[in-house]
Amino acid sequence: MEKGKKIPPQEASRTNPVAKPEDTKGGINNKVSSGLIGKKLAEQAEENEEMPMHHLIADKDYPSGIREWMITSPSDLKYPTLVVAAAMLSVYLTRVRIQYVYDNQGEKSAIVLQVIVEGEQSSGKSFARYIMRTLMKPFIERDSEMRAKEQEYAALKRRQGKKDGKLPPEPKTDITILPETVSLTMFIKRCDAAVKLYGAPKTLFEFADEISAIVHSAKRQFADLSQVIKTAYDLGSVYGQDFMSESSYSAMVDALLSFVFCGTQSAVSRYMNKAAIEGGAVTRTILCPLISHLGDNPPQFQALTDTQRNELENTLDKLFGLCYEEDGKFHQEIEEDMSWLYKTVVKWCNDCRQQVVKTMSKSMDVFYKRSSVSAFRIAALMQVLYKVEGKKSEKEIRKLVRQTYLACADRILQNMLQRWGKAFEQISAEGEGEPYHTVDYFSELPQEFSYQFLEEFLKQKELKTPARNMVCNWRRWGWLEKPAKGEDRKVLRKTQQKGTIGDGNIKKDN
Repeated sequence: MEKGKKIPPQEASRTNPVAKPEDTKGGINNKVSSGLIGKKLAEQAEENEEMPMHHLIADKDYPSGIREWMITSPSDLKYPTLVVAAAMLSVYLTRVRIQYVYDNQGEKSAIVLQVIVEGEQSSGKSFARYIMRTLMKPFIERDSEMRAKEQEYAALKRRQGKKDGKLPPEPKTDITILPETVSLTMFIKRCDAAVKLYGAPKTLFEFADEISAIVHSAKRQFADLSQVIKTAYDLGSVYGQDFMSESSYSAMVDALLSFVFCGTQSAVSRYMNKAAIEGGAVTRTILCPLISHLGDNPPQFQALTDTQRNELENTLDKLFGLCYEEDGKFHQEIEEDMSWLYKTVVKWCNDCRQQVVKTMSKSMDVFYKRSSVSAFRIAALMQVLYKVEGKKSEKEIRKLVRQTYLACADRILQNMLQRWGKAFEQISAEGEGEPYHTVDYFSELPQEFSYQFLEEFLKQKELKTPARNMVCNWRRWGWLEKPAKGEDRKVLRKTQQKGTIGDGNIKKDN
């Protein structure tokens, strides 16, 4: 944003954590919180001209597939609507490959987005389900046909299998949308199905109205997806299981999973436990906390017009064609060039690194990296949608995509820091532990001392080794003089030079 340019009112309550972390306590969307607190934060944001929070582009400037939802969404749900719709549309772009600026040359990424919508009860989280019914309709209908084939074969197996054991080949099915209680074995089978049918991995999708259902399901070992979900964020990260039993499903798969989970703050905390924070699950997730206004009606979307519905259906048909061709085969791989955005990504990351050096924040040092990755994927998805729509020039597309990257990167990082920054710092501190140093206790003893003195010395130092063992070793190494005849054996004297053991022989230190 140009210096001196006034921040749009809907953005004034939020400043970029890269520039001023202490000013990121405002709302999480585009609307200034009412009251004195919101006013004060707005003033702080206007005073901070270093790097204000980048604003989202105008609703009408989004490509079809997202534009219809942004125009009809309430002001409090603009950003959540964007990332939820993007996560669902990423399933259509399963054949698109992009190169991130910090990835090794030739190491491609898939557009996989994992979103959590967090809010109190009756706060409007159900908007995600409302969007999914429309955006995922082609896959919902296709999955219904596939599941019908599976159920028909299962019924035939129950009837005919008991008679003569002769069964036709199992139908080749390709399911995209998974239930929130899917087992690990079935998840691997669904991932493996695409590779067997098309020779390439496919992005699956999982939706949960209540994340608590996933938490409850994860208590059963066979349905715990906590590890594979982290692997399913990146293309080429293989996960698998190998059982001896023939009745179980064994395979190594390149899992890809986009998801949208909704839940209350306490339920999200149970899902993102200490292991998830430490293991990197939070950094792969785009968190969308919803604003709660006491006494207000829950936010509602405006109804889609007939024109908007027609545009959506037309766009979804085109996107579905980028996934499956007319003959039912997988679409060929599409490489989307995003190298023109590298300069913007590097600058944003450099600004974050400068702030990390100033604040010495370990959480920010970790969080900003994947915040940039997720924002980069949203930007790539936007570019593909603009090209599919075919209404804007390349210059216009790049301007809007660049602004979307910056706006999303700011918000992903800010929400992550506010929600899990403190917990990450505490976990990191626990893992460091106290530095350990060895102590030369022998050198602390006087030149001459008694057994009683040594026992008291060892007790004060909280050493458990018996005094007689210590004396025996020291004498064997030549560190203590041997008592002469008639001398008190309980009086110990150090030799002039302390010996050390080397190759089984006693040596003298020079």
